[in-house]
Amino acid sequence: MIVNDIFGGDLLVGEVHLDGAQHGFHWWNRLPSGVELDLTHEQFQRGQAVTAARVVERPPGPLHRWDEYLLLRERVIKHLGHLPEPAI
Repeated sequence: MIVNDIFGGDLLVGEVHLDGAQHGFHWWNRLPSGVELDLTHEQFQRGQAVTAARVVERPPGPLHRWDEYLLLRERVIKHLGHLPEPAI
């Protein structure tokens, strides 16, 4: 969500599968240039696959992990400066 705050673009979500069973979802960004930016793809174990990717609207805040989002946002602002306000 922080990447989306800074650069805009599309949010993508896909299903995480292992051995034919779904094990959750994975989110990443497509920048306005069309480049897909996934900063956490390395978290998946050998054999896990992200499938059925689709563009989704940014969920309205506050998010499920709102406190963690705000903490990360504060830390990014300390390094980069002002960010656009989050969509809530």
